[in-house]
Amino acid sequence: MNTRPESEQSTIDIAQIEKSFPAPPKSRNGSRKTLPPLPPMAEIEKAAAETVALRGNTTQIESDFIKLSPLRSDLEKPLPLPFEISITKSPIPLLKDEPRPTTASTKRTSFRSIDPKRTLKYGTGKHFMVELSPQPSEDPNDPLNWPLWKRNLNFLALLSMVAIVGAMKTALLSVHGVLAVEQGVNYTSVVALTAVPLMISAISGMASTVLSKVWGKRPVYLGSMTLMFIGSAWNINTGGDFSQNMAARIFQGFGWGAFDTLVLGSILDTFFEHERQPKILLYNTISVATTWGAPLIGSAASMRPRGFLTQFEIFTSFLVAFMPLMVLGAPETTYRRSSFDEIKSDAFPTLTRSQSMFPKITLSKDAVLQYLREVKFQSYKTIIVDRSLLMQAPKAAVAPSTLLLFTLTLLPYVTLWGLTSSLSLLFTPPPFRLAESSIGLIFFTPFLLGTAAVVGVYFLYHRKRFSSMIHLLVLAVGATFASIGILGFGLYIVGSAQRRPGQGDGIMARDLAFARDSISFPVISFLLGLLAFGSVTLDGTIQPVVQQSTAFTSANMNIALRNIADMQAGLASLRNFIAGVFVLSMPTVVMTLDGLRGSAIGMGVVQIFITAATAAIYFDFGEYVRRLDGMVMGLVDLSGLKNRGSFFDMD
Repeated sequence: MNTRPESEQSTIDIAQIEKSFPAPPKSRNGSRKTLPPLPPMAEIEKAAAETVALRGNTTQIESDFIKLSPLRSDLEKPLPLPFEISITKSPIPLLKDEPRPTTASTKRTSFRSIDPKRTLKYGTGKHFMVELSPQPSEDPNDPLNWPLWKRNLNFLALLSMVAIVGAMKTALLSVHGVLAVEQGVNYTSVVALTAVPLMISAISGMASTVLSKVWGKRPVYLGSMTLMFIGSAWNINTGGDFSQNMAARIFQGFGWGAFDTLVLGSILDTFFEHERQPKILLYNTISVATTWGAPLIGSAASMRPRGFLTQFEIFTSFLVAFMPLMVLGAPETTYRRSSFDEIKSDAFPTLTRSQSMFPKITLSKDAVLQYLREVKFQSYKTIIVDRSLLMQAPKAAVAPSTLLLFTLTLLPYVTLWGLTSSLSLLFTPPPFRLAESSIGLIFFTPFLLGTAAVVGVYFLYHRKRFSSMIHLLVLAVGATFASIGILGFGLYIVGSAQRRPGQGDGIMARDLAFARDSISFPVISFLLGLLAFGSVTLDGTIQPVVQQSTAFTSANMNIALRNIADMQAGLASLRNFIAGVFVLSMPTVVMTLDGLRGSAIGMGVVQIFITAATAAIYFDFGEYVRRLDGMVMGLVDLSGLKNRGSFFDMD
């Protein structure tokens, strides 16, 4: 190969090329969350100029630069048309000096920056200029290619089961005192009817996450729904037999786990990033509202002649109605999708995607039969089952970011469960003698403020980017309200007690003397509501922290979405298990005056220190924590780190 003299190779002025081809203006919408950032434009332009200089062909600078630049756009080609929608005008083409096309995540960079030859897919309607994230394949079986009505039907079926699970968890909280009398057991044994299923659901939730990676989510959903139905139907005829009640509740606990841990993954499987957040908000709202609102209705239903068994008659009726919806309306959402569409263009015809909220559906016998044939019990099975696949979810559960969030949100969450499970112990005996419906009314403020916190945190993140200041604000508000609720509940009850002469702090709560008007139950409800508000507010930091971790450690979009689902599933399992332990042990703690006061002061003060310590670790060592996440979950090649240094340092 002939080379040109050095004097002739240096005739290109880099600065002059940069003036001729300035970098496009950067967007002000923030940095990318899910995809790696582009190299600086100056480096791209410099590489283009050096290539041209070495070739000695200055007349081809502009054409070579366009070939190398990620800004070259193919948008002048018409986009695929949606179902039954006629578009006469294609999107306005982007010139090479205009900003990059917006994406669903950060509206800054484009998938074209990674693969310039890739055909991009865009949204429809008002999102026609938004690059779909993740990019769907051309396979009609890809859940991202389902029509919107089918995706929403799947979402509705899952939400119906989430609502039933939430209501079943707290069904017995308002009737613990009555059950202890009817079934002839002590109060600690009765609260085990709530605690044991919670702990079992934590184990079954983690098992469901692992099994779904092998056989998909649909078989796990259907099996869990069947176990819930068996347990609920069994509970109708248990009567006063404590052992049968416990067996029925264990079956229910095995069924709860899948709907605690897999639903978020199904949402990530079926909705694009610009569609996802409202669905996650609705999912979280339904979960919190049914968990803490169910005792309001369940306590009133328990006043009927059959007592608490009436609640399970209602649950069984709803399950009978919703089971066909799950069987027919919740197909498999797990799908093997490569990070970049490697399927040849002629493998599948180019799809058009209908996003109509009210599509025109022609119902015919053939269409119904075809749909029923496509709805299979199992339509997914992984190709290779090995240790790395089975350990993905357990590793995500013990990742440093997961454990940090677990430590931060644990005390308010489990204390709310523990105190609400002890209400019957405190207020069913004389002089209060509260009926089930009166105890159920105490749950009104936790239901109201807990639901309001879910919605409030969502709109805060929607209007403001999740910055360090917003993160610190949410931590401060959540910890403050949670600590006030814990301290206020214990100290208010202790301060309202009228001790007889000679009684010390070790007396039992049932031996305390209370005047009927010495305790205001609206105040008790309000204090528990503050605790629920603080707990749910702290929970609002889970999703953005997990997303920051996965964006830092994941090699591509598919791995990031998988890790988001696994980390939050592991966190839910850990918290549910400890919540069951607290429900089982809290009545023993609050039975004595000094136990109630000491636990309230201890947990309230400790939560403040935990929040401060967690914030300090995250803000000072956040990047190091995220690096450890990648190492623990096996997302970083440790041998490469040992030999060549960390790629995190090469930005």
